[in-house]
Amino acid sequence: MLISVIIPALNEADSIQACLAQFDQQDDLEVLVVDGGSTDGTLGLVESSDIGRCITAPEPGRAMQMNFGAQQATGDVLLFLHADTFLPLEGLDLIRQTLVSDDVVGGRFELGLAESNIGFRLIAYMSTLRSRYLGITYGDQGIFVRREIFDSVRGYPLLLLFEDSEFCTLVARRGTFVMLPAQVRSSTRRWHKWGVARTVIWMWLLRVLFTCGVSDKTLCRWYRAVR
Repeated sequence: MLISVIIPALNEADSIQACLAQFDQQDDLEVLVVDGGSTDGTLGLVESSDIGRCITAPEPGRAMQMNFGAQQATGDVLLFLHADTFLPLEGLDLIRQTLVSDDVVGGRFELGLAESNIGFRLIAYMSTLRSRYLGITYGDQGIFVRREIFDSVRGYPLLLLFEDSEFCTLVARRGTFVMLPAQVRSSTRRWHKWGVARTVIWMWLLRVLFTCGVSDKTLCRWYRAVR
C-alpha cells in the first residue's frame, strides 16, 4: 500500500525541513511538497533534501495545491499534511492497518498541539470532540483518503476557506471516515500570532457565517484581515 504524502506549502522555510525529516527512511512512501508561490527559499530547501520532491501548483490556494499534488501522486492512499504538522510515530502504520477494512474510505487523527499548557490542551481536546461528534475536520489533523474515493468526490472543493472540512464531509458520505486513536502534533503559531481567545472566537464566527451561507470569498477577506 503506497501512501502519497501531499504537503501544501507557502513560505514554509522555517518548518519544511523538520516536516520532511519525519519521513526519512520510510518505506512504501511518496512525499510531494506542492508550493503555492513561496518567496522565502522553501523550494530550495525541499530540492536540497533527499526526502520528497517539490512541484509548483499552476495557481495558488491550498485546495488547488492539494488537488494538483493528488494529480501528480502515484499512491493508493493520499495523506494531506500541513507543513507544520507531525504524525505520531505509528501514524503511517495505523493508516495502513485501518484501510485493511474495505468499508473505511479515509480518516483523520486526533489533534495535538506542539505546546502542552492547559490552554492548548483544552483547544486540542475540544477540536477533537468537534471533529468526532460534529464532523467538522480541519487539515491540521492530517487527512487521509483512498485514491479512488478522492477521485470519486473530485478532490477538494475550490474554496478559499473551509475546503478541508467540506472535503471530509464529501468523503464521509462514501463510507466509514475514521478517527485514528493517536494525535498529530501541530504548530501553535497561529494562536500566538492572533491570541488564543481571539483565534478561537474568530474561527467559530467564520464557521457559523459559512454555515449560514456567507461566501468563502467574503470570509477569506475577513480571515486575512485578522492575520
